Amino acid sequence: MSKVNYKFILIGNSGVGKSSIFRYLSTGEFIDGSVSSIGIDKKTLEVSIEVKEQNKNVKKDFEISLFDTAGQEQFRSITLSYYKGTDGILLLYDITDRDSFDNIEMWVDSIKNSIDSKVESKYAIILIGNKLDLAQEDETKRKVTEEEAKTTCDKYKMIWGGEHSTKAITYDELNQLFGVYVGYVYNKIGEKKVGKQKVKNIKKYKKKSKCIL
Repeated sequence: MSKVNYKFILIGNSGVGKSSIFRYLSTGEFIDGSVSSIGIDKKTLEVSIEVKEQNKNVKKDFEISLFDTAGQEQFRSITLSYYKGTDGILLLYDITDRDSFDNIEMWVDSIKNSIDSKVESKYAIILIGNKLDLAQEDETKRKVTEEEAKTTCDKYKMIWGGEHSTKAITYDELNQLFGVYVGYVYNKIGEKKVGKQKVKNIKKYKKKSKCIL
């Protein structure tokens, strides 16, 4: 059975945890502390999940090209060039950083301006609140409520991906969560085939991980 090919991209302000998630999925190890990307990194993930087809559960195999992007403004033009052909967009914010949440509108606008409006229905944006552990340790650190995030999802027609902590989650849990996100995208766009993109000067992680949901 052939695999469904998807392109996923991680976006959001610098410091929200994009690179931590990317490297955790890539290596199986969480790197504590602030990690910022310079440019674009890419990894290939193999994911097997059950999806609904004609009211039946069917197992599907996916090959995901996952791109980690730099959130700093000076790299924004590079990030924009990778939006085209994207199927799943994981938009992260830090629930303890109000600015990262307030910039969601800017990120959504940049997506719409970079992807042809005629194919708007062919991709899915999943909004994810990260660093839940910080708010659980001290509730005064929370700057964004879950209700606000869900309202924003409704406003911009995004999928709510929940609040999570990359630091507290296990590798297996992260893989299963990523599988859930792949399922969300499949439910919206189906078996869209993506042509291989020519990528220059990208650090590739050769290790492949399997996600079984």
